[in-house]
Amino acid sequence: MKINNQYRARADGSRVIIKIVLAVVAVWFLAAFIGGLMNLFSRTGGPPLSVGLFLVIPVVGFTLAYAMSSRVRHAVDQIPLWVLTITHVWRFVGLGFMIGALIHVLPPQFGFPEGLGDFVTALFCVPLAFAIRKGSHAPRLRAAFIAWNIFGLIDLLSAISMGILYSESTFGVLRTDLSTALMTTFPVNLIPTFFLPLFILFHMLALKRRGEIMHASDDRRTRIADCENMGQA
Repeated sequence: MKINNQYRARADGSRVIIKIVLAVVAVWFLAAFIGGLMNLFSRTGGPPLSVGLFLVIPVVGFTLAYAMSSRVRHAVDQIPLWVLTITHVWRFVGLGFMIGALIHVLPPQFGFPEGLGDFVTALFCVPLAFAIRKGSHAPRLRAAFIAWNIFGLIDLLSAISMGILYSESTFGVLRTDLSTALMTTFPVNLIPTFFLPLFILFHMLALKRRGEIMHASDDRRTRIADCENMGQA
C-alpha cells in the first residue's frame, strides 16, 4: 500500500512538472509570435541579439533544468522516444527554403543545403519512429538513430550559422544581393525563434536516451540474465 502511494505521488509530481514545462513552452511560443508581429527580429544594421536570445536562452534553460533536477528528468523522460522522433516530420517545411532559393527570396547557399537537410531529416524520422514504436531489435537501429540525430543536429546548427552569415545584421559577411531577412519576418520568424531551438532540444534529449533502443544482442543478454536469476532463486 505504501509503495502504491509513493508511485501515485511520483506520477502526480511528474504530471505537474509536465504541465509546467508545457506552460513554459507555450509562453516561449507566444513571445516569439508577438515578437514577430512587432518586427522585433527584423531590425537591420546591428547584431542579431533578439534572435540570438530566443535561440540560446531556451536551449540553455531547459538543458540546465534537465541536468539539475531529477524531477524534471523523470517527467520529461516519460515522453516516448518515438514521439520525440516523429515530431521532426514538421521539418518537411524545409522544402519551402528550397522554393525560396528557386524564386530568389532566399540565398541559394542557404536555401538549398538547409532545406535539403531538413527534408532528409523529416524523411528518415518516419521509419525510425515506427521502428522504435514497435520495439524493433534490428541490429543497426540504434546506430541509425544516433546517426540520424547527429545529422539533424548538424543541419540545425548549420542553418543558424548560414542564416546569420547571410543576414542583414553586422554578422552578415557573406550577404550579397540576397539575404535571409525573410527568416526574421512574421510568421517565418517562428522557425529560428521557436521551432529550431525546440528541435535542437529534441535531438539532444533523444541522443541522451539512445540507450532505450535495444540491440538484439542486448535482448538476448537480458533474457540470459533473467534465466540465471531464476535459476539462482
